[in-house]
Amino acid sequence: MTIASSMEEEAELAKQTLIVGVGNSLMGDEGIGPHAVRNLSLLPMPADVEIIDCGCDLLNIISHIDKPKKIIVIDAVRAGGEPGRIYRFRFDELEQAGTNTGSAHQLQAVDALRLLRKICPCLSRCEITVIGVEPKVLELSTDLSEEVRESIADLTQLVLEEL
Repeated sequence: MTIASSMEEEAELAKQTLIVGVGNSLMGDEGIGPHAVRNLSLLPMPADVEIIDCGCDLLNIISHIDKPKKIIVIDAVRAGGEPGRIYRFRFDELEQAGTNTGSAHQLQAVDALRLLRKICPCLSRCEITVIGVEPKVLELSTDLSEEVRESIADLTQLVLEEL
């Protein structure tokens, strides 16, 4: 095997889709992202899918970015709906609308994604989808509220459909 063919094989194995859970697992429903990616990691996934729990800082995915074609971000989104309601946004919709959903993160998800696109120009061609769940409890707790916990099956199905 030559070095060139080894590099070509590595490029073929590069993850085409990143599923990213964002959130603080110590703040109740704010931890929906990490909870969801733990559930998703138990399911069989295509070889080109990588599942990442990036904690409270979406910028933590920077070491995982290698020209992905798609990024699916799962996060708590305070948009005024009923607790457990699931939202799906394309990143460009959020950016164009100037949406500023509430967040307990260091940076709002939209701002972090905007910064990542500046740092990594390959993301300008990447399809980014944000799947959010309306939280009920945002206080010190490692448990999800019943409403948010019950939304995980539908959330999982929506992520699988995105693949």
